Amino acid sequence: MTTPPSGTSDLRIEQLLREGMVAARAGDKQTAREKLREVVALDQYNEKGWFWLASVAETLEERRTCLGNVLVINPNNEKAKQLLEQLSNPTLISPLQDADQASEQNTLIRTAVIVGGVVVVLLILVIALFGRGGEPPLPTAAVLAPPDDSARAATATAVAALITQTANAEATRLARQLPPTWTPSPVPSPRGGPSPTPLPSIPFSLQGRLIVQYGTPLTRDGNLPLFLYDLATGEQTPLTGRERGDYGRFVPDGRRFIFARLVSGTRPQLLFRIANLNGSQPQELSAFWNNQPPLADQAMLSIARNGEGLVFIARNVTIENDPTSDVYYLPFRVPVETEPISFETPMATDSEPDSEPTPMPPSDQLPLSVRRVTARDSGVNTWAAISPDGTQIAFVSDRTDIGGEGHDIYIVPVNVTFSPERALTNDGKALIESGVEWSPDGRQLVFAAGAPNSGRADLFIIDADGSNRRALVENFGECVRPLWSPDGQYIIFSSKRSGKWELYVVEVASGEVYQLTQTTQDVIIATDWAR
Repeated sequence: MTTPPSGTSDLRIEQLLREGMVAARAGDKQTAREKLREVVALDQYNEKGWFWLASVAETLEERRTCLGNVLVINPNNEKAKQLLEQLSNPTLISPLQDADQASEQNTLIRTAVIVGGVVVVLLILVIALFGRGGEPPLPTAAVLAPPDDSARAATATAVAALITQTANAEATRLARQLPPTWTPSPVPSPRGGPSPTPLPSIPFSLQGRLIVQYGTPLTRDGNLPLFLYDLATGEQTPLTGRERGDYGRFVPDGRRFIFARLVSGTRPQLLFRIANLNGSQPQELSAFWNNQPPLADQAMLSIARNGEGLVFIARNVTIENDPTSDVYYLPFRVPVETEPISFETPMATDSEPDSEPTPMPPSDQLPLSVRRVTARDSGVNTWAAISPDGTQIAFVSDRTDIGGEGHDIYIVPVNVTFSPERALTNDGKALIESGVEWSPDGRQLVFAAGAPNSGRADLFIIDADGSNRRALVENFGECVRPLWSPDGQYIIFSSKRSGKWELYVVEVASGEVYQLTQTTQDVIIATDWAR
């Protein structure tokens, strides 16, 4: 999930939300807009804030945007979905625009009698209101498109009022959350395990490089600048400069990396970018499939160690109108690193020349064809991981909304479209799995799992055939993002046992846990480990 703001920010957001709601109910749209816009600026995942902002939006486009953001946060918000469909109907644009203008000029004409067809529809809406136990009805095309100016203004006013009424009801429908990212929701810490006392330092040397998120989150999305972290020296080198993002991965040639870059806008989202390790030659990964289909909210990247393909999570909203996340496979083939690459060269800036060009896939191989792995309406699919040899994909699927038992890990072959998956775990609603990673030899997987709302996530190892499952790290608090060392002897993970996110190392054979970092910042999260 996302990183919450401080207590002061939470109180500020709640106060602004209350003030905005009061102003909206009182008809003071200007004040309501100011308050609610500040709410969503401070907390871009505030579903209630976006819904109330839709009720006082100045333009059709802004109203669509607000309702669209509600659906990004909660794809199951049926009221927002139906309202957005109504607003997307071309026949409704003119009436709503006229009504908005009339409202701003205080020239709305209150009519005592509306044409017969509108009266019938309004009666139906009243009946629906009482028939649904007080839950506000949704506007229909007939209400939004009256035949004359006066009725048009009155009914458009009713549309805004219905959105406002619906926003109040939506406060009780916020149980659904975004797919888990690098940290669970904030909950009370469990007894035992977590402690501000540092663990012993590592008594052995670790080799290789990490990609890490590092810093103090500015917003609830938890995205941070990415750095290279030299395990031998502890030196950190900027990878993304001022760009914030997540899910950084080394390309197997050792000279490039891919990360999910935060793209700001009305609805911020993550989109993958590939670049050289010094920051030069950045390119959007979607260019390799000509952005067809356009995929939103790209996240949770995994690249086969032999360079034979990659998988990630995204949503196909534009073409398939599918609000849930699914697994996608891209046959992105690159050379494998032969020798460790130095990263002493600082990240390129506008005043510095780019490094020597790094070979990209040959032009005769482009465009590539991105393939959807998980079928539509197969659940909320997250945490995709491709096996080292590029032949199998593991992923987490939450199937609660389609009648399933909850979160579990599944495995599918790469070369078969929509093939029957094989369940690796069967915990159902008992545990929520995340952070799935294959061992370097492809024989085992590590993952984090914790009971819902427990504030705890332990680390587990399981054989690729589903046997020999064992707990690796227990009673440690929140453990996330496990990563195997290139030789398979150790696993790095992040935990908040000390009150902030630090890196820890567990020796697979012994189960001994050591502390790797004691940072001055709030967060350090490892997203990849290469030699």
